[in-house]
Amino acid sequence: MFALLCSQSKAAEQNPAPLADLNFLDRTASKQHAQLLRGNLRYVDHEVFGDPAGIAIEEAALNGVEDAVFSTEALLPSGWQVTPMAGRDVTFTKINATSGRLQVRGEGADQFYVEMGGNRHFAVKRGQPLTGSLALRVVSGYLGELVKVELCILQLKPDGSAAPPVAIPIQLMQTDKPWWEQVRATVAADGFASLALRVTTQARFDVTFEFHSPQLEQRAWRSTFCATSRSGDKVMLIDADRYLSRLERSVLVTADAPRFVSSGSLWCEYADPDNYVEIQQRERVFCVKVVSKGIPSEVSLGIVPPLMRFTVCLVQGAKGLAASLNGKALKTIDCEMPVGLNLVRLGSGVGGSWNSTIVRLTLFAATVSDGAGLSRPAKAFFDDFDRPDSPDLGASPTGQIIRRTGTVGSAISERKWVATGGGVSLSYAAYGIVRLDRPPRYLGAVLDWTAGSPGGGAALLAATDDDPRRSINALHAVVTDRKEIFQTMIASKVEAALAQFVYPVPMERDSRTPYGVACLINFEEKAVVYVGPQGDLARHVHPTYTERAGQFAVFEHYWQLTQCRPEFLAVAAG
Repeated sequence: MFALLCSQSKAAEQNPAPLADLNFLDRTASKQHAQLLRGNLRYVDHEVFGDPAGIAIEEAALNGVEDAVFSTEALLPSGWQVTPMAGRDVTFTKINATSGRLQVRGEGADQFYVEMGGNRHFAVKRGQPLTGSLALRVVSGYLGELVKVELCILQLKPDGSAAPPVAIPIQLMQTDKPWWEQVRATVAADGFASLALRVTTQARFDVTFEFHSPQLEQRAWRSTFCATSRSGDKVMLIDADRYLSRLERSVLVTADAPRFVSSGSLWCEYADPDNYVEIQQRERVFCVKVVSKGIPSEVSLGIVPPLMRFTVCLVQGAKGLAASLNGKALKTIDCEMPVGLNLVRLGSGVGGSWNSTIVRLTLFAATVSDGAGLSRPAKAFFDDFDRPDSPDLGASPTGQIIRRTGTVGSAISERKWVATGGGVSLSYAAYGIVRLDRPPRYLGAVLDWTAGSPGGGAALLAATDDDPRRSINALHAVVTDRKEIFQTMIASKVEAALAQFVYPVPMERDSRTPYGVACLINFEEKAVVYVGPQGDLARHVHPTYTERAGQFAVFEHYWQLTQCRPEFLAVAAG
């Protein structure tokens, strides 16, 4: 199969010089980027670390907050409203074009809404998915005065009657930095919707909130990088030196995986609906699809955890295509390739847009000799167990060996890493360990859950030793099917939970539904950010997190006798 490409894959042969090599971390090269790309190039910072992350490409036009640039000092933004009541005072202060501070004061126990948009502004239709979000923190005040603060989607029917609000409590109230909360709903009837905070107090109160980028979107997930304008973000490649007219060509795309998107497209070369080449992501699985004269062909590349930085290499010839994800062996499609392609679209997709970042784009005017080598990320670990069933875990695509330890065995089964058997006690654990060159900034996994009672756990650890039986320290993030728990380990003793985040929607225990989770360690801020299975972000700050973290990435299957157990579909660290 695919003899044309195989004949060019000689070890001694060098890859051709690139036609173009765009590094989107370098914002000073924006003029160079604009020479090859047209559209709204939004250079963004990473939503967890705050450093340059590349360009974000997503559909961010449907924003239900009326005044996206807020208003003058000491006034609520245009369209915002609070139900007036004696003994209550609400004051707004603008910070900048996307953020402000809201001070709420009252004489006694109370419950009220702060509606962020007019209740007849954002028209919706029955069955539409809605996601509301904002970043919030407490600037001043005594949290004991608050019973709860909730993020709500309010729905109003055309006749003016209101449906019950969809509300989610803001579980982890930060005081050092605004952090994200989101609420989802499905529209119950035609009408209007608005985003609101519902504040419930138990005594006299005076609390000031700072919030960033409130928005209500007509889709099932929050924009990864929040909209600062209401224009669409469609980015197209200007055909560099007739790149698309070449029968033999290659492209290397480095990007961050979406935090939560059911389906999306990273790269699409096309002429019409019957002729195109596309990198797609569906339910965490990345694949390449070729449609030529209406005939489709497809190959699966692998599974990537959320917010992991990854690379895909496409190598195209007249008789077919080869592709590699993160250093995996090339997978091929033997087919007639489409001709007459005239445009490349970045970040478009089915049911939404790419919703994450693209870091680098490299074009070659010929077939490269080592597509797998070019796609292998440096100083990172990745494995999606895409190999035959075996008790031997083997080498990952990035070259590391997962060292197994613990009282329970583990194996690869049906492209999953699963625990095998059990021990003689009521609780069981199987460990896999990878040594990194430094404490990880990122730990991620895609997993599912077997049947059983809730409570089994999949732990992601950044440990100081490679043997849990020895005295180790570690940052210990436990993922269950209902919540995540952050703990630290000191001298191998797991301490009491420092923070917990309860999932709005528990994970299914059906051995087939994949969920992406991750934790990201910000050493400068002594913070850990957890990415939940629905894309929620929960941030925890504690000095022991970064003090305990070591350079060993440990992935743990843990369960008790009757509990469901985790199965890993992919793991990553870097």
